[in-house]
Amino acid sequence: MAIVLAALVATASVSSAATSSTTSGGQRKLAASRVRTPLLPGTTYTFYLRSAGMKRSYRLHLPPAVPNEQGLPLVLSLHGATQNDWLQEATSGMDSSADKNDYLVAYPNGTKVSKVLTPDPVAGQEQYSWDAGVCCGLPVTRHIDDVAFLEQVISDIEVRTAVDRSRIYVTGMSAGGMMAYRMAAEDASQIAAIASVAGQVELPSVNPTRPVPTIEFHSVDDPIARWAGGASPDPKDRYSVMQGIHKWVAADQCLKRPHDSSRVVGAPGTESVGESATLVTYAGCAAGVEVALWRLTGSGHVWPGAPFNLGPPSTWVLQGVGRGTVLVDANQAMWEFFKQYSLAGAV
Repeated sequence: MAIVLAALVATASVSSAATSSTTSGGQRKLAASRVRTPLLPGTTYTFYLRSAGMKRSYRLHLPPAVPNEQGLPLVLSLHGATQNDWLQEATSGMDSSADKNDYLVAYPNGTKVSKVLTPDPVAGQEQYSWDAGVCCGLPVTRHIDDVAFLEQVISDIEVRTAVDRSRIYVTGMSAGGMMAYRMAAEDASQIAAIASVAGQVELPSVNPTRPVPTIEFHSVDDPIARWAGGASPDPKDRYSVMQGIHKWVAADQCLKRPHDSSRVVGAPGTESVGESATLVTYAGCAAGVEVALWRLTGSGHVWPGAPFNLGPPSTWVLQGVGRGTVLVDANQAMWEFFKQYSLAGAV
């Protein structure tokens, strides 16, 4: 597994260096421009822009599909705290989902998580986070306006390629998932639906301007973004997963009684033995939206479906986050959820 992660990171690094490549699957670094430059399908680019006086960046992956006049749907995929854009791209595997389902996927970078960084052999100095409410790190204390930055990213992408503005979605891992919730709460006029992976709501209140469909993937055994939350000076412990779900149930005016369905249990003799995954849904919401939760057990602070931390603990690559799971493919499950919704109504 260590070899697998190293290969993914190496691929990202090589692509970043190959700025002159024009082949499908390569990467180009281009300065931000207000003139649309033809982008190659099946290619990943890095773009830069200035936001609140800071130079910031995002990666953009285009699927092989050529956009029609309406443009392609766009998914913003946000990294977790101490992570970055290319790590989110590598560990989530969303490029493959975008290629399969014909959508654009962008990986924006947050800002430095801390003034003093813990040495990391993979992320190096590129350890970023988001102002997602009470979490996480330096972006919160500095009051970084990440909602405005992500709005800029959306606008910048629209200049570069055709985007279906009625079908813009946000997802993220950990602090990135928390930031997805903030986008839904504060920018509902642009965001059709969101999905959070291992990141609960970190907002004291949720008051979107319109009902927003939300889905979360979270393990009750998550050792980092803990399921139960609780009173603590540590932001990741302040709100429980279900507190956040209930805030969205109220905001979207859903029925309070949930429906449990699609329970999956790891079979004996497989790498998923001892795990479970249950889809919990809240129906009857305003405007035909839905609040949903994949409640996992036995797995940790991971992206479901990603091929990491499977098998014996001695083989795990990602330290301190717990066991991986393949009982649910988060990328495909969230796309099946997303594609039901657009700002123009159900599709």
